[in-house]
Amino acid sequence: MELFPRSMTFLLILFISYFFCLSKATDCGGKDVSNTITVGQDGKVTFRTIQAAIDSVKSNNDRWVKIHIKAGTYIEKVQIPIEKPCIILEGEGSQRTIISFSNDDKTKNSAIFISSPPNIVLSDITFKNSYNVDNISAQIFPAVAATIYGDKSFILRCSFLGYQDTLFDAYGRHYYKDCYIQGEVDFIFGGGQAYFENCLLNATGRNKDLPGFVTAQGRKFSNSSSGFVFEGGSLVGNGKVNLGRAWKAYSRVIFHKTNFSSVVSPEGWNSFGRTGQEISKITYAEVDCKGPGADTSKRVPWIKKLSPSQLEEFSLASFINKDSWLDNLPTIS
Repeated sequence: MELFPRSMTFLLILFISYFFCLSKATDCGGKDVSNTITVGQDGKVTFRTIQAAIDSVKSNNDRWVKIHIKAGTYIEKVQIPIEKPCIILEGEGSQRTIISFSNDDKTKNSAIFISSPPNIVLSDITFKNSYNVDNISAQIFPAVAATIYGDKSFILRCSFLGYQDTLFDAYGRHYYKDCYIQGEVDFIFGGGQAYFENCLLNATGRNKDLPGFVTAQGRKFSNSSSGFVFEGGSLVGNGKVNLGRAWKAYSRVIFHKTNFSSVVSPEGWNSFGRTGQEISKITYAEVDCKGPGADTSKRVPWIKKLSPSQLEEFSLASFINKDSWLDNLPTIS
C-alpha cells in the first residue's frame, strides 16, 4: 500500500464557500416531490443515462426532483453540479442499481460520482470504482467511488466499493444510514461532518502484514465541527486494519456501540507522524463497542474517554441535526 499526498487548491476553497452560502438559501420547498424523472436501459423511460437526467434539472433548482434509476449497471461517471440542489437519486436496491466506472487519478479527480450541492438524497444505489476492485493485480492508486461535498446530504442503503480512498466525505453535514462501505486504505476520508448509523464496513486487506486504515479524517482546526461518528453497525474483513489515522492535525472519529471483528489491529489508531500532538489535538474514541476486536487493552495510550455529556455532543441530534434539516426531507420508502 502506497501513500499519496492530497492537496486542496484555492479554487476549491472558493467552491466550498459558495455551496455553504447556497445551502443556507435553499430549503427545497418542503417535503413534497415536484417532479419524477425515470432512467433506465430499456422500456419507457425519460433518459437512458443518469447524467442526462441530472442535466435536465434546471439550474438553481428549489424544489425536490426525484430521479428514479431502474435496476441495471450504468457504466458512467456521474456528477451533480453545485447549481442543482434538491435532487433525489433513487435506485431499486444497491444490489440491483449500480453505477460503475474504472478510474484512477489524483483523489479529487478519480471519483466516479461527485455530489456538490446541498440538499441531496441518495438511496438504494451502489457506487463502484472498479479500478482497484476488479484489477486486483494492478498497482494500487487512489480510486474514489464517491465524493460528497454538499451540506445536508442524506445517504440511505447505498453501497460504496473501492480499495484506496473509497468514500471522500469532503465537507458539510452528511447522514449515512444502513450503508455498506468497502475498502482498505483510508477508505472513509475527508473533512466532512458525517454520521454513520448502522453501516457495515468491510476491510478488504490484501497484505496481512500491513494493516490498512478505515478512516483518515481531516479536521484542520480545534474549533471545526468536522468529524466522523459511527453509531452501531459492524466492522468486518480480512487481515488487519486500524480504525483511523490523523490525516489533519485535529482529526476526530468516534465509534459508539459498533461491533468489531478480529480484523481490528490491537493498537487501533495511528497519529500519522504527529508525535507529541496526540493528546492535545486528536480525538479518537471507542464507546461501548463489542466483539473480538473491541479489546482496548493494547490500544494507543492517547485514545479519549468520553463522559456521558461529551458523548451526547456526538449524538445524531447534536452533531449534525441541530437545525432539524433531517426532519424536513421527503419520505424515502
